[in-house]
Amino acid sequence: MGNLIGVLLGAAVFCGGVYEMVKRLRLQRRMLRATGVFVGRDEVMGPGGPSTTSRVGRFRFTTPQGRQVEAASSLYSFPGPKPGRPVTVVYDPAGPEETAERLGVHYLQLLAVGPLLMAVGAAVVAVNAAAL
Repeated sequence: MGNLIGVLLGAAVFCGGVYEMVKRLRLQRRMLRATGVFVGRDEVMGPGGPSTTSRVGRFRFTTPQGRQVEAASSLYSFPGPKPGRPVTVVYDPAGPEETAERLGVHYLQLLAVGPLLMAVGAAVVAVNAAAL
């Protein structure tokens, strides 16, 4: 029974990696670039749980239509980026608030996070399937 649960969990992690890859590839196809600026930092719960906090950079940019958009990066660090620092932003023009991300973070998620989740998920499935 434990190995079956392991196969299901591994499949879920693999599917999460596929979802991340598809989401980033869609953005890659439609994305526009803009120059923005960091305007502040948001406190978020860090990887150690509630006892640790990290900061995500909040940035603002203007679309070619003149619309100002403010968003927070999905990559966090301590102490976080300095306000006033310029940043290259990518976004889907159909939904800039939901899709805006720093260019480097977008490529990290596209080229590392999705494939890593897929590899870990496949490995967990393989190990547990072999023990069935």
